[in-house]
Amino acid sequence: MNAPISSTSNPKVKDLVQLLTKSRHRRQSGRMVVEGEREIARALRSGLEPLDLWVRDGVEPLEIERGFKTIYFASGPVFDKVAYRSATELAVATFVIPEQNAAFVQHVLSNASRLLVLEGLEKPGNLGAVLRSSLASGIDAVLLADAALDPYSPNVVRNATGALFEQHLLVGTNAEVQGWLKDYGFEVAITHMHTDAVSLYDWKPADKVAVVLGEEARGLSNDWLDQGYENLVVPMHGDVVDSLNVSVAAAVISYHLDYLKRS
Repeated sequence: MNAPISSTSNPKVKDLVQLLTKSRHRRQSGRMVVEGEREIARALRSGLEPLDLWVRDGVEPLEIERGFKTIYFASGPVFDKVAYRSATELAVATFVIPEQNAAFVQHVLSNASRLLVLEGLEKPGNLGAVLRSSLASGIDAVLLADAALDPYSPNVVRNATGALFEQHLLVGTNAEVQGWLKDYGFEVAITHMHTDAVSLYDWKPADKVAVVLGEEARGLSNDWLDQGYENLVVPMHGDVVDSLNVSVAAAVISYHLDYLKRS
């Protein structure tokens, strides 16, 4: 179906704005928004289920249009309302958020050997960066524990530059994530500044390992610190730097694990 939409008060426009701005609306409807031809094409290639495509009215036909059954041609004012980067992009699309059920959790964790766990993450830019570096370095999945953000928000989608569509992502409470790690036989290592911490370069990981990182402002909670997990630290030079951005630390650890696997 192809249809023009010229009014910003159209109910479909209001629904799309809600998807852009309200995590509750995304959760309840099971839909997410992807903006830009490049990102939409990546989402299609990754197998995400497409729903609607919104195209700025008057532009030449786009290659990605073939992936959608429903296309709305939005007037200038409408497109400016529904597109974060309306000056540089020509299309916005909605997709079904991948369902996380027991079968999916089993599929991911049964076939995984290297995991990153992020507790209490708040900043979309950090999650996007972790998804990119973890996918690039061969991490099998990223697990969000007690997350303080919506992993399918437009900000995460933009910062992940496609990695959100390809990297396995599991979301749960601290207790749920710890239960998964135990049930599927993962050795757990936490990252916490402490005198008893083991240098990352001296660490001998098991064949199945999960490394847990906390939000940089607070670090890990006692839910992870009190479990007796091995504690790692990334060695650092200099006297004034005592921590790294969580996305940087995750990248260092991910590539170190990749190096060990290749050695």
